[in-house]
Amino acid sequence: MNDRLAARLLQIQVLLLFVGTQMPGAWREAVEARLHSPWGLSSWAHFVLFVGMAAVAHARPLGWPWYRVLLAALLLALLTEGLQFFAIDRHPRWLDVGIDMAGAMAGLLLVAAVRVFRKSAR
Repeated sequence: MNDRLAARLLQIQVLLLFVGTQMPGAWREAVEARLHSPWGLSSWAHFVLFVGMAAVAHARPLGWPWYRVLLAALLLALLTEGLQFFAIDRHPRWLDVGIDMAGAMAGLLLVAAVRVFRKSAR
């Protein structure tokens, strides 16, 4: 993956995060009802997006240091939760910030695990 593709992938993930954050609560609940999901898909979607964003930002070619990835993730988590004040039927929760940060940590661990696996395979 080259720099431009990695940057574009990161931008798409951030865009998806903001679109999902501003989705009215009734729309989100309708999607979850159609999928017959036993748990909230919104929290899982945030977790998966933060895993992806952290992994893309930390891995090569971008190669952000872990502390920069975590700081960016924290700022994004706080911003998206704060933006929920403006979304219809949505409310910010500290738990969601924790879910986002857990996703970012999982993304960092995923990149570290891949690096260890590649070294051991040589």
